[in-house]
Amino acid sequence: MSGAARYQRRQVYLFLCIQVLLLAACASPAQRMDAKAFEFGFTKHVVEGLNFHHVIYATPPSKFKALHIYLDGDGSPWLHGRYIARDPTPRNPLVLELASLDSQADIIYLGRPCYLGLFREPMCDETLWTSARYSELVARSMAAAAQKLIKAREPTSVSLIGYSGGGSLAMLMLAYMTDVDEVITVAANLDTDRWAEYHGYLPLEDSINPMLSRYPRHIRYRHFAGEDDENIPAQHIREFAAQHGGEFVLLPGIGHRCCWRERWLNLIK
Repeated sequence: MSGAARYQRRQVYLFLCIQVLLLAACASPAQRMDAKAFEFGFTKHVVEGLNFHHVIYATPPSKFKALHIYLDGDGSPWLHGRYIARDPTPRNPLVLELASLDSQADIIYLGRPCYLGLFREPMCDETLWTSARYSELVARSMAAAAQKLIKAREPTSVSLIGYSGGGSLAMLMLAYMTDVDEVITVAANLDTDRWAEYHGYLPLEDSINPMLSRYPRHIRYRHFAGEDDENIPAQHIREFAAQHGGEFVLLPGIGHRCCWRERWLNLIK
């Protein structure tokens, strides 16, 4: 190959690389989550909850009899801390990554109402990812969607695994579900009133505070907290476990986002 031909080939390669990068930069948060889910081997579906649709990413049914349902955090309800986001879809795929590492069960990542590209649906309102993010309306719809998925799979055991605000919803969904054996919360916001006061935020006045609810006693609870978590202090989670029961696990060297991936394989076992 001549020098001119090699140069031309390099130019074409660079052009294609730039186009890929530009497309990635222009992709919506939902499209980036779709791409990440596809990369991890999940398939995308949309299921009906109660008055809302929910995007799910799932592994196909397998030899496992257990089902792990992952619930993500609040995503990006606010932009720059001042403006309500039009699309609250998570920009960080941490929970998808944790789900992809879980080889102990069949996996379903269950999205919230109006998240993952569904924010244009008629019932969607910005309060559902701000002040009402942990409301009965949200919890009921997620529980209804989860129950449909459980009925379709017929697992022998079901675990809800919720990160940050997803942990809040995992606890609140129990009021509307019958088929849960275990709840695992990860850096979860389990006392929303105290959390808002701690950060100086407006109270989540349209939400239910998990700390003030009651929970079934037959379910196994595990609450993981990062010792270095500055968003949701471990002490908040410790006090929730002391009041409502369940295993409290404090993890040194772990923050709100940092280092859960590296520890997840051992934690989920």
